[in-house]
Amino acid sequence: LFGVDRLDYTKGIQHRMKAFGELLAEGRLSVEDVTLVQVASPSRERVGAYMELRDEIELTVGRINGDHDTMDHTAIRYLHQAYPREEMVALYLAADVMLVTALRDGMNLVAKEYVASRLDNRGVLVLSEFAGAADELGTALRINPHDIDGLKDAIMRAVTMSPAEQGRRMRA
Repeated sequence: LFGVDRLDYTKGIQHRMKAFGELLAEGRLSVEDVTLVQVASPSRERVGAYMELRDEIELTVGRINGDHDTMDHTAIRYLHQAYPREEMVALYLAADVMLVTALRDGMNLVAKEYVASRLDNRGVLVLSEFAGAADELGTALRINPHDIDGLKDAIMRAVTMSPAEQGRRMRA
């Protein structure tokens, strides 16, 4: 699973991590099979609310990893830095599932970049209905990020989706 966002409270990073942590706790996902890679580009580093958000997210990552990591597998790879375009494309290509869980957003070009990079027509986009891209990317698995159970169900649907259905959705 892959998420890439500015570190911002509107991006729904906490909702994404809560859903992933619950799926691990419920045994619906296993760290042997699924890792969440979260790139959180620094944003407004000196603003108090953003410092608190970073602390909350890092505490959540630590708790989930502490509860679920094994010697060989990590539940969440949290990367608090920006990456050059070439490395981002490599991450898009490595991701079986892209999670865009914005609580409110403009277009959200990350969703479009993920789809555009997938020339193999594989992968699944889980997309918040509150992202502007949801109007144009109608075959994505649309979610309301406030509905954690619905988000968990969409993640499970994404990780079990057949290659044929992935291809049909990505081509569209």
